Amino acid sequence: MSLQSNDKRSKKLLFLMIFALVLLNVGLIYQLVTKNNQLQNSQTELVDTTQELDDLKNIEEELRINLELKSGQNAKLDSVIQLRNSEIQKKVSQIRSLLSKGKVTQAELASATKQITSFKDQVSQLKAEIEKLSTQNQYLKDENYVMQKQIDAEREINHEIRSQNTELAKKVEVGSRIFLKSLVAIPLRNALIGDYKATDKLSKLEKIEVSCILGNNDLVVKGEKTLYFQVITPNKSTLHSDNNSSGTFSFDGGDRMYTVKKGVNFQNKNEIVSFAFPKTDGMTVGKYTVNAFSQNHKMGSTEFTLR
Repeated sequence: MSLQSNDKRSKKLLFLMIFALVLLNVGLIYQLVTKNNQLQNSQTELVDTTQELDDLKNIEEELRINLELKSGQNAKLDSVIQLRNSEIQKKVSQIRSLLSKGKVTQAELASATKQITSFKDQVSQLKAEIEKLSTQNQYLKDENYVMQKQIDAEREINHEIRSQNTELAKKVEVGSRIFLKSLVAIPLRNALIGDYKATDKLSKLEKIEVSCILGNNDLVVKGEKTLYFQVITPNKSTLHSDNNSSGTFSFDGGDRMYTVKKGVNFQNKNEIVSFAFPKTDGMTVGKYTVNAFSQNHKMGSTEFTLR
């Protein structure tokens, strides 16, 4: 009797344990199914991405404007802008491709939002880097501007010095010229008594005698000098002879005819230079001018008249 009672009690206890395990398994299965449904719902629930696309567009537009303002300043800055902008645009394309589907799952939206946040950080870093390079570039521009101003100032000083030197050279050149103390031209005729007498009649003219005295000038280098004399007729032509005593000389950038060329050993002692030019065919009545030249400058002039 006792054994049967114990056996019934054991069976009852075993049944209760089995029933408890069944209830426990049912509860676990219920929880697993519930969580799986929640996960599937969160993954399949579609959300709108319009706001995120607008945010992405605004960030991209801000970056574009900033890059346009900073581009073209120097080659190094443009190279950085081009490289970094290319990298960012690839990521922008990836984000836009994800968001452009219209509606995405919450998981996809969370991933896109995270990428947009990263994109904002990269844009901020790029703007800071570009601003730093722009500041350095502006400093270089300012430094170059100052240097250019210094160069311009030096050029102006050099130009002024050259102008002063040129002016000084001109003054020295003028100061070292030979000048005339006097210049005389006398028409002469044969005299009944003596050699020649002065005349103003063309019909009696035999020759024209020209004489000049050189002025002393300590700035003139001593030595052989060449003087050129012109006898200008009333019709503005230069008298010349056919015996090779006449020719041309350089003056004021061109060639001029001379009537007589004379050499003189200048020693700064009031040297006298003289010559006689015979009457030539074609001479007419009127006023004649005698010009004297030396070292490419005109020393002086004198006149006489024939009737």
